[in-house]
Amino acid sequence: MSLSTIYLVDYYANSLDSPMHRASVTVKMISTIMALGCIILNTSLLSLVLQLFLIIGFQAASRLPIRRLLLWAIYPTFFGALFALSQAQYSIELSVQTLLRAVDAALLMLLLINTTPYAKIIPLIRKFSKTISNLAFFSYRFFFLFIDESEKRLTAFRVRGGLLGPLGTKIRNIAKLIGLLFVSYIESGEEVYHAVKTRGYRGMFSTETVAGREMTRNDYVPILLALFSVVILVVGIVGRGLS
Repeated sequence: MSLSTIYLVDYYANSLDSPMHRASVTVKMISTIMALGCIILNTSLLSLVLQLFLIIGFQAASRLPIRRLLLWAIYPTFFGALFALSQAQYSIELSVQTLLRAVDAALLMLLLINTTPYAKIIPLIRKFSKTISNLAFFSYRFFFLFIDESEKRLTAFRVRGGLLGPLGTKIRNIAKLIGLLFVSYIESGEEVYHAVKTRGYRGMFSTETVAGREMTRNDYVPILLALFSVVILVVGIVGRGLS
């Protein structure tokens, strides 16, 4: 029996030990935002690939299971792939760029939440916006519940022969599966909302506060991630300018 995805994320964030785990939550958040901005602004295929290997390298250095994180990244990347397909009629390169951005962004956020307990991330977000912090809390739990549900339905889909038969039949079956997952996603969201309302939710969660502290040498790890991301972005911009 496989362990719950949420349990694994909590285990990686709270039980594993690495410089990235010990770094300040504030520094990790700022570095992640900077790296994410570099991913969004990057328009070079080579630079986006370099960014991908950079993030995977930091995941490996943080003692995280790379194969499992790549598997988890498939789910948010899937929605990016739908948008990428819509761009393929205009430019294949643009479509690939969109897909790589989705993969890079997904792996970057997985690096953050698997090295930082969510109970420390939410209070930091709350300092800027209570609404966004509540959305982040719901998204954190609900996203991984959706992954578990999707894995179960995908396994049942394969066992029942959903990928067998002609190409047209496969496409129709996959479309039905996507529709089923979408409906399940909405129903699960409503169930979670009613559950927290029943338990007294009134638009606010009580979470621990983030204590301030001075920077340590561990904080240079996420700083390096941000700096390397900026360098990759600059190299990509210069490379496209020279080509």
